[in-house]
Amino acid sequence: MRKVCSIVLFTYALTGCAFFQHHHPKQIIGATEVVEIVDANLSFKARVDTGAKTCSLHAEDINIDASEGNLEGQPISFRIVNKNGQSRQINTRVASAVMVKTAEGKERRYTVPLTVKWHDSEKTILFTLNDRLTMEYPILLGRNWLRGRFLVDVEKNSDD
Repeated sequence: MRKVCSIVLFTYALTGCAFFQHHHPKQIIGATEVVEIVDANLSFKARVDTGAKTCSLHAEDINIDASEGNLEGQPISFRIVNKNGQSRQINTRVASAVMVKTAEGKERRYTVPLTVKWHDSEKTILFTLNDRLTMEYPILLGRNWLRGRFLVDVEKNSDD
């Protein structure tokens, strides 16, 4: 029993010590940030949303062969456009198709893996593709991107 307690205390001390924190620090990110979608080499102003489970991206001209029953792994193409009017076509594969409740009813949305870069940090995560044309930010960064790497300071913005 004494060995088990010693191991637990040692593990607790190690994970809380300055050495561990120094090698795995979390970065402070603001409520809005400029990020790059590496797959398209385009920058976007994004809204950070700790209440959103996954990231969301405004996509246009989504093309997929939806006649197949299982869409997972199917090729998909779509266009993304930033506020400067620069656009890129992205060709990738569907990770999943999800049904989302909206004010208008239910809607099918596709999730795709994309790489996001913020400063020196790059992470490939799933994005839900949807129509965000009427929203101020074409990208919503959710918990799947934030988890393990970032702390959000709601008083900090990309303009700071």
